[in-house]
Amino acid sequence: MKTYDDLTPALQAILLHWTRGYTCWIKTEPLLREKADAVLRAKWSEVYGINLPAWKRQDRKAKGLPNAVGFAVPVVGMPEHRQLILMATEHALAAPEISPFSREKWITRCPEVSDYVMVHEPRERGDYAWSWRLQERVIGGLQKRLNLLITTIDAAGLKKETMQWIRFYALYGGVRRQLRRLLRSGAKLWMNRNKSSWPGPDPEALPAMVGFKGNGNGAYKEPSGLKIKQVVMADESAGSDAP
Repeated sequence: MKTYDDLTPALQAILLHWTRGYTCWIKTEPLLREKADAVLRAKWSEVYGINLPAWKRQDRKAKGLPNAVGFAVPVVGMPEHRQLILMATEHALAAPEISPFSREKWITRCPEVSDYVMVHEPRERGDYAWSWRLQERVIGGLQKRLNLLITTIDAAGLKKETMQWIRFYALYGGVRRQLRRLLRSGAKLWMNRNKSSWPGPDPEALPAMVGFKGNGNGAYKEPSGLKIKQVVMADESAGSDAP
């Protein structure tokens, strides 16, 4: 089982495995780190073979048998906890009753992890890609908060909080498109209502996640003083639009 201390690369790994055919999944409630490691890690390794070598996985795939992978991911706001996610190939759905895979209630809709949900949606250049979006309850909460800051004419608070959103959320393509639309509408409402310039970040110059680089501290550039962990900035006018 792969353990992550940062949610951003965990989301990247889950998305990658989904696109490689691990389209059945289950997840636990947040568990204390010690309990998560001691109990389910050992069980999933023994029962589902989440640590099998690549050649053995290929052999099982050729025989029509399911494969599985496991992830231990951090829980936002609960630093002493992890959430465990088990992903399996579609053969898990047709596993015989004797197989442990048949005992799980596999979910086949797009994965939901923390504040995020995986989606397959169009990008600005017209093609489709798998990505992550903020769940509706999250983006809805941001919308309500932004509207309050606008109606109370709190320019300093608006600037501070919107900058925090950009720092805090993993800016996959889907998330970036959501925040861009949110900030565009916010800027329009602010200028129409308050007759002054928009104090928040430029919706057209949000960071773009285009890959990961193992340089120890993560790879990033700093737009307007922001430090974005583990992302590389891209110029969308040049055609880059990450998943």
